[in-house]
Amino acid sequence: MHFDGRGGISVLELLVYIPLFVISVLICIRHGFKRSSGWVFTLLLCLIRLIGACCQLATYNSPSQGLFEAVFILSSVGLSPLLLATLGLLLRCVDSVKGTGNSPFRAIHFRLLQTLITAGLILSIVGGTSSFSSNGTYTVKPLSRVAIILYIIAYAAEVLLAVHTLLLAQASQGERILLLGVTAALPLILVRLIYSALGVIANLHTFSVFNGSVAAYAIMAVVPEIMVVAGYLLAGWKSDVARPAQSGRPSYYSPDAPANYNPRIGERML
Repeated sequence: MHFDGRGGISVLELLVYIPLFVISVLICIRHGFKRSSGWVFTLLLCLIRLIGACCQLATYNSPSQGLFEAVFILSSVGLSPLLLATLGLLLRCVDSVKGTGNSPFRAIHFRLLQTLITAGLILSIVGGTSSFSSNGTYTVKPLSRVAIILYIIAYAAEVLLAVHTLLLAQASQGERILLLGVTAALPLILVRLIYSALGVIANLHTFSVFNGSVAAYAIMAVVPEIMVVAGYLLAGWKSDVARPAQSGRPSYYSPDAPANYNPRIGERML
């Protein structure tokens, strides 16, 4: 195979995501390697993009169906860590917000969101694996469409959570920076989601991750992901380190917890 535009994007991703990966590690060390912190998912996304870029570049020397499937799957699952990172950071914001005792959101809502996104990830992998025939022909599978629908539902719920937290609550200065960073990232995630929906649900060739337009892929998928990751890392660098929960406080999941108890949701959920 000859070196093409997707190879150039892979080189760009290596140049960008290697330093972002290092910064992600530092941010995770600073805030703690907890899935609830959200930043560990930015670390995961950086790792996925680095492996995907290496696989894409490897196809030019030894093209094989296995490598093409790996490139396609790694390109398709980026929405999952992006949404999980957003959910984790929103949980931390809700946890620090004053007066959340009257919030309509409960632990079960966050669990459902996590389940939806995780299910979308699994369906994306299974659907992507079965999208290639023995002769290398690519066909969008129903499982892949269901995965995008689950991502859309999860995204809509995260927007509702972000708007509610932003408008109806007051956070500390450090958490306000984090909340504004998440709010600014939501339109970029929407662009990434639209790209996947057009390519998978609408099955438009221009927006196909496998063999669609390189320009559309770069503008609507690669660039938004990089901007979101960079924004989350910047917010993580400027936000305060969450203090550990005090011992002896009632658990959010305990039936004995008061109805107006303000839980540290972010430390217990994901």
